[in-house]
Amino acid sequence: MPSPYWFEDGDIVLAVEAHTCKIHRAKLTCSLIFSDMLDLPQPVETDSVDGCPSVTLYDSWKDWLVVLEWLYAHDAFRNKPIVFDALVGALRISTKYEISELRDWAVAELCARWPRELELLSTQSLPHAAGKSARQALHARPDGYRSEAINLARECDVPEILPGAFYALAVQKWHCSAEGGRSHVVLSSADLRRIIAGRERLQDYLVQIVIDPLGRSDEPPPPFCAGCVPPLERYWREKLAPDPTSPYGSWLLRDLLAMAKEDGPIPMLQTVCANCSFLHYSLLYDRMRTLKQSIPRLFQL
Repeated sequence: MPSPYWFEDGDIVLAVEAHTCKIHRAKLTCSLIFSDMLDLPQPVETDSVDGCPSVTLYDSWKDWLVVLEWLYAHDAFRNKPIVFDALVGALRISTKYEISELRDWAVAELCARWPRELELLSTQSLPHAAGKSARQALHARPDGYRSEAINLARECDVPEILPGAFYALAVQKWHCSAEGGRSHVVLSSADLRRIIAGRERLQDYLVQIVIDPLGRSDEPPPPFCAGCVPPLERYWREKLAPDPTSPYGSWLLRDLLAMAKEDGPIPMLQTVCANCSFLHYSLLYDRMRTLKQSIPRLFQL
């Protein structure tokens, strides 16, 4: 079936699944694989369509549509909203055929959704962290089980997004129809165990803070004034107490960042002295830094 990318002056035909496109070889030189292949002397007897050599590619046509749009409508492609499936297609094809510019773009977009700075993780990071339901995946594409972030990162060698993707799954309450509740049909058994273990460790970390808000397990507690301890402990417990109505569980890094950035006077802390206030904020940032650094270990990455 010819595609919209069928140019009369094209000089190569690509056949992908049941579709064909007649494009320009020059467009494919951005790929190291195609560039090397097209530099080789072509055999006299080769498959041809419409007077052009034809190459059969064993990829997804949906993925190639993304790449063709990038090749022929580059500026419009870069300026339009990014759909996750487009990232999948761009990353798969650019990785397989070594299209460095497109791969760099796709990796940067993935890192924006699942950033290294995990305290900046937003609700945008929650969809697609693991995968679709079995029915959705099978109807979406033949290899739909491998279309989401964790599996995509392993398939296309983008390990930098794994901590964010695992953390995004772990903070969701799966019984609230969140994406994590479908992980068992998408993730490998090893990655599913990592999710469960990480969730448990995050919960343990939260419980430890709620029990002893101002304490430290790894070193002596900060020297808070005896009179400042009660309001500070009440403040920490109130801010971090689990909300049974929330669809999120222990989204601790986000909660700590919100505490650190709370503007204006905090009524509950008005009686806290300046020195204890400084120790309080130091403890907040120290816990954020320690927890963020611990995420890969908590999920055994």
